[in-house]
Amino acid sequence: MLCLALAMLAVLVAAAFVFKHKAILRGIVGIWLTMIAASLQAVTYNLLRGVEVTPTQFPDIYQIVQELRQRLQAPPTRVFIVRHLSLEAETLGFRAPYSIVLPSLLLDSLKTDELRYVLGRELGHIRFAHTRIAILLGGDKSTLPDVLSWIAQLRNIMFSSYRQAQELSADRAGILAGGLRVAIESLAKLSLGNSQVHELRREELIDQTYELSRGVNRLRAMVEWAGLPPSKLGVVQEGSSDVLP
Repeated sequence: MLCLALAMLAVLVAAAFVFKHKAILRGIVGIWLTMIAASLQAVTYNLLRGVEVTPTQFPDIYQIVQELRQRLQAPPTRVFIVRHLSLEAETLGFRAPYSIVLPSLLLDSLKTDELRYVLGRELGHIRFAHTRIAILLGGDKSTLPDVLSWIAQLRNIMFSSYRQAQELSADRAGILAGGLRVAIESLAKLSLGNSQVHELRREELIDQTYELSRGVNRLRAMVEWAGLPPSKLGVVQEGSSDVLP
């Protein structure tokens, strides 16, 4: 998917060059340079708006990050906690040290093992260079100034297939970090809320994903890659025991 996305980008740039739309080319290059500059200042920006996770400040989170970073062989990463009404972690950076931003609302919603899954996903994004590729192919809306957010939406539509592949790759890193059972429960909790998730039956939720007839469901992709969690009929598919808790 990355190769296809880059090929599409090359065709668009070549078309702009052939038809002598130099203004468009200059605009694209200008946006890329602006985004690179913003990514290089990600740590400074997050120091101004949040509190950094250190060995003495939020030590439990710090230990999880260091353990997962070594396990996933991710580059140096700094983690920040911000007061923000969001349930989505944010990962930024063009080069080390990268930044992971954890909204306080997200932390209030997750248990320790569920936080491992979320941090594993974000470190997976860093390990696979998704934060750098986002400059070319699209990423979170925060990678562009608000005035240019419409460009981000258009770009994300064009490269939606690769964006989907990014999410599935990050989910696999999250599974390696916390296990398949925790990954499924965390995704359900973030989608439905703490109160509603207690009414779910894991077996029925997994069965439901196989009844979907359109699109690629993230839960279904998790199970197809890692096998069923132990609580499902008490068995695990061959080859998946190394990623389960």
